[in-house]
Amino acid sequence: MISFYRMRQLAPIGAAIAMVACTVACVDKDYDLDNVDLTVGLGKNINLPKDNSTGDICLDDVLDLGTTDFLSVGEDGMYNIDAIDKSEFVAHQAVNRFNVADKKYSGSYTINLGDFAPDKQRRKVKGVADDEIYFESPMVDMDFNVVYQTTVITRLQHIGFNTYLNVDFTFANDLKECLSNIKEMRFKLPQCLELGKAAFRGDSIAVDASNTLVLNNLKPTEGVSFQLNVVGIDLSSTKADGSYMKYVQGDGFHFKGALTIAVVVNESAVDFDKVAVAKDLTVKGNAVLKKFTVLSAIGGFQPRRTFPKVGGVSLANMPSFLNDDAVKLDLYDPQLNINIFSNVPFANKMTGAIVSKDNKGNVIKRLVIPEFSYKANGNSIVSLRRRPSSVKSDTTVIVIPEMCDLIRDVPDSICLVDLEGVGDASETAEIELSKYYEGRLRLSVASGISLGDEALIVYKREYSGWNDHFKDIRFVETTNADGQTSVEGYVKVTANVESKVPAYLRLVACGIDAKGNEISSDRLAVDVQKVIQASKDGKTPAKTEEVIILRPKDSEVFKSLDGIRCRIEMTAKNGKEKVTGVMLNAYNQTIKVTDIAIQKVGKMAIDLN
Repeated sequence: MISFYRMRQLAPIGAAIAMVACTVACVDKDYDLDNVDLTVGLGKNINLPKDNSTGDICLDDVLDLGTTDFLSVGEDGMYNIDAIDKSEFVAHQAVNRFNVADKKYSGSYTINLGDFAPDKQRRKVKGVADDEIYFESPMVDMDFNVVYQTTVITRLQHIGFNTYLNVDFTFANDLKECLSNIKEMRFKLPQCLELGKAAFRGDSIAVDASNTLVLNNLKPTEGVSFQLNVVGIDLSSTKADGSYMKYVQGDGFHFKGALTIAVVVNESAVDFDKVAVAKDLTVKGNAVLKKFTVLSAIGGFQPRRTFPKVGGVSLANMPSFLNDDAVKLDLYDPQLNINIFSNVPFANKMTGAIVSKDNKGNVIKRLVIPEFSYKANGNSIVSLRRRPSSVKSDTTVIVIPEMCDLIRDVPDSICLVDLEGVGDASETAEIELSKYYEGRLRLSVASGISLGDEALIVYKREYSGWNDHFKDIRFVETTNADGQTSVEGYVKVTANVESKVPAYLRLVACGIDAKGNEISSDRLAVDVQKVIQASKDGKTPAKTEEVIILRPKDSEVFKSLDGIRCRIEMTAKNGKEKVTGVMLNAYNQTIKVTDIAIQKVGKMAIDLN
């Protein structure tokens, strides 16, 4: 005999049906039946044990996760889908270096010392003593253009490199005769240039903040040569001296600037008699800005990168309650997360699509992802969701109402395809050119299980081994005037069901024989008359007065009956009523069946042999 304790462990309605078999099989046969017909009425009611109810049966006893690795039950009891791409996808992004060829310049200036002869009016210059002569003039025009046709760099504020500016000055022979010493020469470089130190006759000399190099006590007979370290150019604005570099996307660079010299000499160093007869008092200058490679830049950048496929998550190895062809995994708010780490110093804008596939690789559904961005230098999450939600600052939510279409038919895998990224040129960033910056992407599905409108989960269970208790029972058959036979009677099971499950439960059941074959409804009909009502919040039990009719249509059917096969359909809707968005909990959401009563209607025939 099947114990009543075991009945408590069965699915609620399955337990109620099973109770019929148990109780009828346990009817006391110790009657004095010598003087009665083999066909007897057993009365209307069948007595059950006093404790005619089940214990609280939690969802964990019903929804068996099996060996699936993407469904789990959290410490709080909530069911979760938690699938992650096992292989992180790594992509690289770079802006290539580019070269600027040598730029050569020359110029000359005549120092007209005759204008400053002692018998002429002196030019007064601030900061120059009465016995000093001062000359200043732009001498070398340093303008240049560089063709650089690229769409990757949209604008620039600064470029960094490492090169040298070699400067040579020579003095005409007449000037050498007229001028024995130069007290001070000042070389003013374009202020948009970023300069390091200068090298002059083996010494390292600093350049001041205005890009001026000062050399003292020079001999015209020896000429002047020095080398300046140039490490960058500021493109952000036109400087006070009028120098600038401009960058035009798709065109290139335009530089404007000049090398200006200022000379201070003492009158005592000038031989004015020779000046009077001198024919050539020129200073000639040559400057060469050596070829350089741009190594760094500050500005806006939009390098592009296309990825045909980026990762994927597997949803294979489904638990049994998701394996039925009728299952619709319509979740209230499924979430597909793109987890991103980037050391790229500017944000990137992305477009692409998500596809779900069956176990043969065929595409089930494709959804286009609206353009999204991920931040520079750090971790970020782009969460694709069915519904809007407030999230942490490192997460961007993109609402795609059709999200559930990806998983509704329970795919084998979900992946990103046709992903294309471009730098967000609206941001200003400092980058190293030709450095392969890294972006790491990993796809994951992280979603609690709460039902959407069209959800359908199927739970199946079999209870067998009951034939010894049924094989000797048959119902009375009657024959009408036309000779047609029918079984007279049925068994009615009533019970009160209390459910904390936030879903409607619809039961379909049938009998099975010892081989597990379904007994046709033409022989035995199991009619479950009501749908178990859903708890509105997953906490407050909903009550249903359930009625189940077991109607034999063949008087010999119990000879082959060995058990029942149950199919429970869990849905969010029942007609116009629905319960959606409430998380399923394995331990706190329970079903309890109480006040189970079994009533025999009609007569049974019992073989006492």
